Amino acid sequence: MKKNNNIAELKKVRLKIDDIDSKIIKLIADRFKEIHKVTKLKDDQDQIIDHERITHILKTVQAKAKKNKIDPDITTRIWQIFIQEAIKLEYSKIKKTR
Repeated sequence: MKKNNNIAELKKVRLKIDDIDSKIIKLIADRFKEIHKVTKLKDDQDQIIDHERITHILKTVQAKAKKNKIDPDITTRIWQIFIQEAIKLEYSKIKKTR
């Protein structure tokens, strides 16, 4: 009997996870829409990588992760991917428009 209860509960939890994943995807899409706007505001490729901004972002994410009891290394790795992909996007957009 307990196994059936666990299966039902597992399905409910997985549905919640799926819902959260959908929200995360939407937020990532929103983030990249803003990156497209940033790209239009930069004059050349020399403006793409802003080390101070990257450091600020990573420190902020780490602090928020700690506050929310999430391993800051995990969030740092995720945001490093976001940043790397944003940089790639900006380089490709600036090359096309210049």
